[in-house]
Amino acid sequence: MSVSSSATDIANNEDLLSQILVRLPPKSLLCFKCVSKQWLSLISSPEFIVTHIRWRGITSPSGLLLNNDYLHTPEFHYVPLTHNNPSELTAPPYLSYLGAPRIKILQSCNGLLLCSSAYLKNDPNYELKYSDDFTQTEDDVLLPDIWHVIPTISNACSQTRIHYSGFRFYVCNPTTRQFKTLSFPFFQYRILALNLAFDPLHSPYFKLVCVLRKNLDTYILHLYNSETKTWNPSSISFNAPRTIYFHEPVFCRRAIHWYSSQQTSLYFDVDKECLNPMPMPQSSIYGTVNYFGESRGHLHLVMSTTFILELDVFELEKDYSVWSVRYHINLDTIRATLRGMCGFSSDLSLASVLRVTRGEKEGESEAVVFMFGMECIVVSCNLSDGTLKRHTGFVLSREAVHDLKLRHSYTDAFPFIETLSPI
Repeated sequence: MSVSSSATDIANNEDLLSQILVRLPPKSLLCFKCVSKQWLSLISSPEFIVTHIRWRGITSPSGLLLNNDYLHTPEFHYVPLTHNNPSELTAPPYLSYLGAPRIKILQSCNGLLLCSSAYLKNDPNYELKYSDDFTQTEDDVLLPDIWHVIPTISNACSQTRIHYSGFRFYVCNPTTRQFKTLSFPFFQYRILALNLAFDPLHSPYFKLVCVLRKNLDTYILHLYNSETKTWNPSSISFNAPRTIYFHEPVFCRRAIHWYSSQQTSLYFDVDKECLNPMPMPQSSIYGTVNYFGESRGHLHLVMSTTFILELDVFELEKDYSVWSVRYHINLDTIRATLRGMCGFSSDLSLASVLRVTRGEKEGESEAVVFMFGMECIVVSCNLSDGTLKRHTGFVLSREAVHDLKLRHSYTDAFPFIETLSPI
């Protein structure tokens, strides 16, 4: 049998073709949609997408998207997290397909992004685009009062004050370029935070948890389900101190977690729709939270000790009993090592942790660290032996950072995970 004949037989056998294609990464499958109508139909089918997601599982992020702080262009800086495969160094598509100005990422959750767009009082140059699933009015999605945006914000380039009139919100898949524009019912109370919950291994649909402030210390929750496309008020009304950071959620083990600067915080079980207490490390010993995130189903918290350049990496026990110190990071040692490497300036005066990655093996866990001085670099620090690897795909001068208003904090670094998950 000839090679061409074998290829034809495979192409005509949809079951065999599906078994081959399901092993390929999303980026390749999106390209292969152009091969034929048969391939397009197969790769686009819900059955294939579910099989593909289950086959691959929830993969580790290939990079980090860094917010641009509501700049006029919808572009983001990209930090590749891979070191060996050049094909994975390509940044994901920018979010220009949203057709909206001044886009900011609020949360990344297993391949989906929750974003907002800031509008000026007179924005004539943008035609708002909505997904077909929503019938919306101007008042539905233009929210003037929301936690995550200061009504007046400084522009680092012009030193002027920018006044935003409202914000629109989107959930999008940056791999497939699909998105939904979110609509909101009339909320009686002030919106404090929007949190995204998405687990493609459990369901193809996402949920949103909207935290509203009733008064100084009382909050209520509203829940959105993308399957029914409806908002439902939760029966939960609760008291909580203002020290809980509802606007910095971490979705892990099918629950949304929030950290606090006090001894106890909260997490929300998405399935049972209930709140539970979560302990925090002893605040009298530790200072600033430098990182809060998850990796491989484990929650991590990085906090500075009394010495600002020394960080402890905590991991929460799965029974939520206690945070345990797993690793220690000495930023001064990292800085000294980089100074000794050829081509680096000695002025690496600031540093922050962008991500903690838990390895499959004990010696493979890493911290991605952003170093800022006369230049900006990103390195991975092995948390067991302290060895460093530079992420060569990310290079910025100090001037570029100031011009682009790029922050150097984990709160503006969002994992990018390729997925075919539909919106």
